[in-house]
Amino acid sequence: MHPDFESVRIGQRTLRYICRGEGTPAVVVDQGAGLSIEAAFLRPLLLGWPRVLRQIEKTTCILMHDRAGLGWSSEPSAPRTSLEMTRDLRRTLKQAGVDPPYVLVGHSIGGFNVRVFASEHPEEVAGMVLVDSSHPEQWRRFAKVLPPRSIRESAIIRRLRGWSDPSLIAERIDFTMSAEQVRATRPLDDKPLVVLSHSPRALRPAGLPEALAAQLDRVWSELQKDLLGLSRHSTHVIASHAGHNIQLDEPQLVVDAILKVLRAARDPRPTLH
Repeated sequence: MHPDFESVRIGQRTLRYICRGEGTPAVVVDQGAGLSIEAAFLRPLLLGWPRVLRQIEKTTCILMHDRAGLGWSSEPSAPRTSLEMTRDLRRTLKQAGVDPPYVLVGHSIGGFNVRVFASEHPEEVAGMVLVDSSHPEQWRRFAKVLPPRSIRESAIIRRLRGWSDPSLIAERIDFTMSAEQVRATRPLDDKPLVVLSHSPRALRPAGLPEALAAQLDRVWSELQKDLLGLSRHSTHVIASHAGHNIQLDEPQLVVDAILKVLRAARDPRPTLH
């Protein structure tokens, strides 16, 4: 465990979080599946989300937490959806004494969670940053370009078909039900939004034929552009070389996107463009 992290009790479970800095709106980060924030802080080098936190805490309050099943947070006892994960996050914020409004930052599946949070509690949200966020239509769209199923297909192709069994990962996330919840969410209207997407020049995962990887990249790019429609006050930033984990490859890009939304939330007159 890291000495800077604290614990909150939510029912029979314990969740771990770190909160630093002062100011409003507070920044709240919801990371990708399987990524422990606390474990990242225990590494000798300050990389990824810890590096982002150290920059943002100079400007405002920032909170990051490990969802159930990550790091030293309690394991979930049943499959969980984005709605349940966001309820945990909101309770963590309340117990940590971090009041709204919030700038929500969602990476990968965390993008699902912050969209559900914003839809459930729009009065508490000042803006949003989506970091190579998941899209509820991605598995349907991927299915149209993936080859027919084969017992010899690579693990990466199996993952691209979507997750159907929540027991396969420690967080026990029900991705299918979470996608349905996101489809039912409300847009952000005029609240500032930055959609931050990985570079088209990023290294592609091993096990994907070049032609298929290019098709999947086109689908992902189209889905990322679609996210811009969530707000009338949105902008799209594409990384120069970062892959899916932009916070690792180009952390300053994530910091800059957060600061841009903070500025827009504090003074809504300027535009993000």
